[in-house]
Amino acid sequence: MPKKADPTSAAPPRREAIVRAALTVLQRDGYAALTARKIAAEAQMSLGHITYHFTNMDEVMSEAYRLAAQILQETEAKLDRGEGTARDRFAALLKAGFTDDILNPAYLRMRIDLWSAALTRPEIAKTEIELYLAYRARLEHLLTEMSHYSRRDRVAGVCDVVMATLDGLWLDWMRRRDRAAVNRGLELVQKLATLELS
Repeated sequence: MPKKADPTSAAPPRREAIVRAALTVLQRDGYAALTARKIAAEAQMSLGHITYHFTNMDEVMSEAYRLAAQILQETEAKLDRGEGTARDRFAALLKAGFTDDILNPAYLRMRIDLWSAALTRPEIAKTEIELYLAYRARLEHLLTEMSHYSRRDRVAGVCDVVMATLDGLWLDWMRRRDRAAVNRGLELVQKLATLELS
């Protein structure tokens, strides 16, 4: 088994470069065409660097998934500085998932490829569910803050609808590229949450 890199050594920048290269290859070529050789070429490193820093390609994919989620979180952080009401922060959270960078067809295809890989790859599935639960927890926290105390029992159901709607809006965007439809969907999600929880 390849030696794992010591996180305190000078290796993490190379590890991060490999993950960023994997994300670039995923966006450019898709999951089906992803190979260690393409990642190494994109990172301008030898194949040996990948096997030194990662146990297998599933680990590379899992880290790429984390990086994709980090990009979304950084977008959220730019839009939500912790200011305003819970409703304002909820709107910022929704908007973050639909910026031009996130709606880039290559980025969304890569996200869909990672979701697909999670169906058959346990390590990627573990990362996917961990990231899903973290996003859901942020969403539930905001919905709870928005809700009247007598309606807190509705938060989980509203969260289910919001999560499913966001996934549907991403897929609809991939199909139609209709920004107005995305905006209408986001407005309706906000209204639904407000009506159900106020």
